[in-house]
Amino acid sequence: MGSSNSMPFMQTLTEFAKKQDLPAWEGTLKDYVSLIMENPSLSMNAHARVLKMIESAGVELGPDGEVTKYNFFSNDIFGSESSIDELVSYLRAAAAGSEVGRRILLLYGPTSSGKSQLAILLKKGLEKFSKTDEGAIYCLSDSPMHEDPLIALPHELRDEFYKQTGIKVEGELSPIMSVILKEKYGSNFLDLPVKRYFISEKDRKSIGTFVPSDKKSQDISELIGSMDLSTIGQYGSESDPRAYKFDGELNVANRGIMEFIEMLKVDQKFLYVLLTLAQEKNIKTSRFPLIYADEFILAHTNESEYRKFLGKEEMEALHDRLIIIKVPYNLKVSDEVKIYAKLIAQAEFKNVHISPHALHCAAMFAVMSRLKESANKNLDIVGKMKLYNGEEIDGFTLNDVPGLSREFDDEGMSGISPRYIINRISSILSEKDVTCVTPIDVIRAIRDGFHSNAKLDTKEIARLENILTKVIDEYSKIAKNEVQKAFFLNFEEEVKNLLLNYLDNASAYLDGSKIENDLGQMVEPNEKLMRSIEEKIQVTDSGKKSFRQEISRKMAKSALTNGGVPNYKDHAKLREALQRQLFEDRQDIIRLTISTRVTDENALKKLNVVIDTLSEKYGYTAESANKLLKYVSSVMART
Repeated sequence: MGSSNSMPFMQTLTEFAKKQDLPAWEGTLKDYVSLIMENPSLSMNAHARVLKMIESAGVELGPDGEVTKYNFFSNDIFGSESSIDELVSYLRAAAAGSEVGRRILLLYGPTSSGKSQLAILLKKGLEKFSKTDEGAIYCLSDSPMHEDPLIALPHELRDEFYKQTGIKVEGELSPIMSVILKEKYGSNFLDLPVKRYFISEKDRKSIGTFVPSDKKSQDISELIGSMDLSTIGQYGSESDPRAYKFDGELNVANRGIMEFIEMLKVDQKFLYVLLTLAQEKNIKTSRFPLIYADEFILAHTNESEYRKFLGKEEMEALHDRLIIIKVPYNLKVSDEVKIYAKLIAQAEFKNVHISPHALHCAAMFAVMSRLKESANKNLDIVGKMKLYNGEEIDGFTLNDVPGLSREFDDEGMSGISPRYIINRISSILSEKDVTCVTPIDVIRAIRDGFHSNAKLDTKEIARLENILTKVIDEYSKIAKNEVQKAFFLNFEEEVKNLLLNYLDNASAYLDGSKIENDLGQMVEPNEKLMRSIEEKIQVTDSGKKSFRQEISRKMAKSALTNGGVPNYKDHAKLREALQRQLFEDRQDIIRLTISTRVTDENALKKLNVVIDTLSEKYGYTAESANKLLKYVSSVMART
């Protein structure tokens, strides 16, 4: 049996190995120019290559043709659409050869907001893209910096080349390639060998990464390379490029991405080198002319370092050469859940069931901790959270969201990080003999971590405790709703029938006509039914007509987008009213059935049916369903 099971994996290994045998291309500069003349799109600057990589993964368009999502990021980055839009706009301007390409892109935001993840995704993506036909990249075979073959073209020919191909050639050969061209190829640039290569951070090909360390011991050679002392005797001079190691991170990153981690923590001498590279596309080293480099400089830092940096007048030159993109925490609950699900999936907690809504409760808490109270007194923090999550609430629509998001420039720049939440959830998942994690378990774990977090003072803990109370209130509503739905054989069908019944009666009321009852008789609209539903959401008698007009209009619009059948979920208040109307009739039965003191045989049978329904339809296990029922029983006992 072991042998047969291994066969599919062995086949996968074989197929993967075949894919690694990537097509190689070698030729001379003359051959490469012919290749480019036939397909000018092969020539791209560093920013253009990253942009093409993102766009080639596909985009999703909105109704007006605007891009709503870049698929390249969709499985890894959640809730950062605004930051991604700004990143792509920067790349588009830089790819076109504008001055924007001579700027450093700086991502800043709170810890664990996704800055590093964004950089990692771009680097990994570029490696993969270089292995495709669309992302093929070529270099001078002898160049330690994988230089663009076209920069070997003499300046006298570049204008003519531009007229014929539309490709603008910039830059000069590096000092080492100038020597190689002269001594090895007799200055015949057309004989220079060219090859296709594949971008790789591991192999130090077109991806460089710099991490600041001790300012006293960190040497500038990490960025720009250093002398090869063992060869000075051979070449006789420290200014001979053959005695130099072009292995600094800036040299390595040529043609690709240079990631500068915690950029604003480095010594100023490192930043000056970076400034020259950004503004002039040149690396300055002692004893050599400027070394041309084409790279996308991507830096990131936390907000506190960024604020300190803004206050330093001596860094004003750098201020002007930065393109700043703010990367705040995610403010959408559904996206926050995706972040947690992704991080948990990376670990091995195979035998632990995470109950429905457990991650949702954690996400509600985290998002509310990042939100600021609106100046609009009719909107509390819970309502704001729901609006940001795409849910309409009483008195507000999704059209209000853009205005709310502009109310505070720093919203999302503080609060609880995803890392804190994952640490707390992991603390439960890793406990011995744990087989099920419920929303209440998650809430308790979050609270237990407050006092051991050095960053939280007494005032902040009190604020977070208040938010957790709101989360518990929201979860209690969700839990009750879940249990109540499980008591219906077909909840969705029953609520739909109630909706259609209400709409028929409301329409007849507004038209001043009668309605046909079950016996085929024409009768007055059922005012008792309509008021019973409307009173559940505090619709007054004087306001019933305008409410019925609103519902009739919105449900007609809903029917247009739902195949001719209105969807009760498209109106938050109506949804609440219909659900409460259905549940009210069965409240006593539900309360009795889930009571911990129940001994009636029929009630026990019903309880088992409910547990089965929760397991089959709503994603529970028998254990988590029993815990849910126990929790709802305690909630109902208090009401």
